[in-house]
Amino acid sequence: MATIKDIAKYAGVSHGTVSNVLNRKGNVSAEKIKLVEQAAKALGYQINSQASKLRSGKSENICIIVPRMDLKMYGKLYAGIEKELHEQDYTIEILCSEGMASTESRLLKKALSLRPTAIVLVSCRFKNEEPVPEETTVIMVDRFVKGFPENSVFLSFDYEKAGREIAEKCVQDGNKSIALLCENERYSSDRSFIKSVSEVLENEGCYFEVLEAPEPMKFNRAFDLLYAADPFDAIIAMSREDVENIEMAHSYNSQVELPRIYSLVSRTFGLENSDMYELDYKLMGQHIAKIILRKEEFLKRAREGKIKRGKSGVAEVTEEGRFPQRKISAPGREETIRFLTVNNSTGQAIKRLLPLFKEQTGIEVNMVETPYDELRKMVSKMKVTGETVFDMVRIDMAWMLGDSEKIFRKMNEDDPVIRRIRSAVFPGIPEEYYSVNGAMYALPLDACVQMLFCRKDIFEDELIKRGYYENTRRKLSIPGSFQEYNQVAAFFTRRYNKKSPTGYGTTLTCGRSYTAACEVLPRFYELGGCIPDRNGRVQVLSEKMKAAVESCMESEQYATKEPHFWWQEAAEVFSDGFTAMNILFSNYASDMVRNVSSKVAGKIIYAEVPGGNPLLGGGSVGITKSTEKEEACLKFLDWLYSDEISEMVTYLGGFIGNRNIVKNADILELYPWIEGIEEMFRKGKRGSQKKKNQWFDEFAFEDILGSAVISAMSGTSTVDEALGEAQRICDRLFNREEQAGEAGRQG
Repeated sequence: MATIKDIAKYAGVSHGTVSNVLNRKGNVSAEKIKLVEQAAKALGYQINSQASKLRSGKSENICIIVPRMDLKMYGKLYAGIEKELHEQDYTIEILCSEGMASTESRLLKKALSLRPTAIVLVSCRFKNEEPVPEETTVIMVDRFVKGFPENSVFLSFDYEKAGREIAEKCVQDGNKSIALLCENERYSSDRSFIKSVSEVLENEGCYFEVLEAPEPMKFNRAFDLLYAADPFDAIIAMSREDVENIEMAHSYNSQVELPRIYSLVSRTFGLENSDMYELDYKLMGQHIAKIILRKEEFLKRAREGKIKRGKSGVAEVTEEGRFPQRKISAPGREETIRFLTVNNSTGQAIKRLLPLFKEQTGIEVNMVETPYDELRKMVSKMKVTGETVFDMVRIDMAWMLGDSEKIFRKMNEDDPVIRRIRSAVFPGIPEEYYSVNGAMYALPLDACVQMLFCRKDIFEDELIKRGYYENTRRKLSIPGSFQEYNQVAAFFTRRYNKKSPTGYGTTLTCGRSYTAACEVLPRFYELGGCIPDRNGRVQVLSEKMKAAVESCMESEQYATKEPHFWWQEAAEVFSDGFTAMNILFSNYASDMVRNVSSKVAGKIIYAEVPGGNPLLGGGSVGITKSTEKEEACLKFLDWLYSDEISEMVTYLGGFIGNRNIVKNADILELYPWIEGIEEMFRKGKRGSQKKKNQWFDEFAFEDILGSAVISAMSGTSTVDEALGEAQRICDRLFNREEQAGEAGRQG
């Protein structure tokens, strides 16, 4: 095998240079990095990362010890940990104890001998006697073990809450004789669960038995349950595999009545039996990984009392589970409601799920999807006539102040359905999506906010980072201002940098007037601009707006040349790997990764837009004044905003802002930016300007401004000329008090 000396000779550089490149030290030129990488590849050299870490005195091993890997919960746990750590240069080793204490002791000794950063342990023991190196943090999962040092962590689901809620449901369903199946009552998780279940059943006067089933005997125990002398009404189990064992045992004698089964299960995606209480082990795995990555900060907070400590002094973190929130109604009389919405990913996702709603309720939803321009025309007509054939309509949130009172009926905020939906929606979604003058007319449907998306693989590439520094004398990082954004975009545009890994630095969506306005306004707000200003005047002919338009025109030099008329097109270009960065509304971001040939899936960094002033977007849905089917509409909305359906809509590429989406590890793995949306919403701008100027129409304003931007960018007029014409139109439409004052002075 080639050595570092061989690589140095082949590349024509020093031994120290090769060492710096292989150890990712940043004091080597881009040219020499490239020479070393080419030489290493040509000689077939592979970096022994483990040896490198040992030489540096830094061990980044993680050992995971679980009873079995074929149990879904532990597969999910590993997937969550691995997702967060696989790009951080950690080596993860997984070991299986087969539920045997002696085997676990041997594996723990082996793991500790490696002096790892952390050991993640699902134990089958009750006390540890092995010394733990100071640099190793033991993270116990679900089952607490005595004898680990105080820098250990105990991470568990809330088994008391889970047991109580399962037992309460079991009793509500009319069961009187219940079997409680667990693995070992001495495990802290089993003990807490059984104690909580028992308390509820005792209080309700139910008969119950607790049956332990050690791992090798679980299938046998399933037969015992089914052939009990006095059959049980129900069984409460603690894993999906327990349920499968019981159902398998029943298949050998289907003449025996199968009791109703309630169980804890590792969360999966899609429809789940409503008797299954979901624990998201994948999300727990991600939380464990974050503790490992920020170990010192976490332990410091524990020492300061900001994190709960148990009696043994160990930091304790509790995760919560839940029953799936399914909305199932007994089918009533068949009827049809008509729903008008924009043609986008959310509408397409909802349409795929409508057969389920009809099956559950008997109500058919006739969903009409139309382009944005056509929707605007149809809503404008409804506003004038006050009549429509539609029972529900989705409008852009920027139209809420001008249109909602005229086409929607006021919502009863005391209605249980409306209260339930409001409590389910992201708390960060602004009132502009719901209300006008304090009255509620709509619900946020595909609410979204502008976000910046960058290619992680190229922003973190050492050769590219060095090249950027040599070109600009600045460190390559996610741009925080539009000035930095244009500098980075220029570097990633091959026209200006022949070595760029992408053809273009960014995209612009300026094919329509109102999309062009959305490119300029965040730049304008970054400069401190305000529309309308503090006096209520709509002022576009200003130095700040001119600078914002010129910034956008500079970005055009680094953007793909095809005119993008909608954000979906820009997302597809980014997906194809042609650009390094992209600013999109979040409800179109799924298009970057849903494409099976996406070149950026799993390689995306998300951040707030440069300057930190994103625009809000998306729309709201309301019930029309003219409908006679309000009850059916409320049933549909209740179903649509349920955990199950809103999560499925989001998984299919749409977005409904149910707060539990951020607790779904599968969704976050596919669309990681959803975790940051709520904070972005709090910074978003749009939808409230009419309060400063009674004649202001946001849609009309963006149309005027965007037309000026397109005129300037196309060279039809100068920036001053384009903004001057826009100002004259704004004066005529919005600045009416000023005109009246001028007329009075002339009179």
